[in-house]
Amino acid sequence: MATIQKKERKNGTTYTAVVRVHGFPTQSKTFKRLTDARHWAGKTENAIRDGEFHNVVSEARRKTVADIITRYKREILPNKAASTQRAESTYIKFWDEAVGKYALSLLKPEKISEALHGLSTAGDGRKSQKDGNNPKKPKSRKTLKHYRDNLELLFKYAIRWGWTASNPVDGVNRITRINDERVRFLNDDEREILLTICKNSANKLLYPIVVFALATGARKGEILKLTPEDIDLDRGIAIFRNTKNNDTRSVPITIHLKKVLQDQIQAMNKLYDKYPSTPKKRWVFPRSDGLASIDIRKAWEKARDEAKLVDFRFHDLRHSTASYLAMNGATQVEIAEILGHRTLQMVRRYAHLSESHVKDLMENVNKKLF
Repeated sequence: MATIQKKERKNGTTYTAVVRVHGFPTQSKTFKRLTDARHWAGKTENAIRDGEFHNVVSEARRKTVADIITRYKREILPNKAASTQRAESTYIKFWDEAVGKYALSLLKPEKISEALHGLSTAGDGRKSQKDGNNPKKPKSRKTLKHYRDNLELLFKYAIRWGWTASNPVDGVNRITRINDERVRFLNDDEREILLTICKNSANKLLYPIVVFALATGARKGEILKLTPEDIDLDRGIAIFRNTKNNDTRSVPITIHLKKVLQDQIQAMNKLYDKYPSTPKKRWVFPRSDGLASIDIRKAWEKARDEAKLVDFRFHDLRHSTASYLAMNGATQVEIAEILGHRTLQMVRRYAHLSESHVKDLMENVNKKLF
């Protein structure tokens, strides 16, 4: 339905044409002449309604992208791993704001491509590691792929629910040929400098957390979720529960890490003993109020920048551990078991680091053969 709003202004009369069609965002435009406003309103309304005939499912004219998102968040998302929920929530929020008001029958590939292009040019808001100007980095192809694939997944569920017969994301070019085999690890000098800076950090938990990451190859989220019940210093193991793969796994606690954890657990107990009422859940690495685990993002970024580590993320500590294991002769199966990978695909990137081990192995075999 189109309406014309007349407004008297200091510089003259204006006419704002407003077009409202259910399942489509409200469209409006202001003109100086009434005839131009009427012409635009009629043309726009017809163009919107013509688009409805591209989808034969009547339900698709009534349901919007926001309806898919609401049901998906209620029925599907809660059943996924916590880390997946956090990631998908970011993608869903973007699509809800970008195309949430569109009816399923009216959302076209061109609009989706336009939204992805806008996302790409907006860049990454995370702090740059290069200089103090903190320019926004371009969104990576991998990140854009995650956003595109998330919307495609939402529409697959809409088709399954009988809300639409087509997926407009099929008309959006797939983002392929992404090389995600990142193998950035600390050399001996970098590791020594980083650990020294972390040890002197104002955040007293940064050093034990970084040591834990390097000693075990654990993810940051796994480390921060640890409770005293997950640490068994007598047996020398740490247990990670509800991991990214929804598995429970354990890792050995080595000599240096054991000493670091003994000191940390002592400090943790001292912190919690100060409170008149003990929280129901204790964290090995708690924040100052003890009600949740600590956030080390700022302390980590400061230490990383002071160490002058270029193109290095906290997750690369995990890559560092895997690389050290490979260079010391660990097999891909052993690395996968320690890191908690279900398949060997993720650890094949470290194969070239174990060349000397493989060479020695082949030489020993050949000595016996010839």
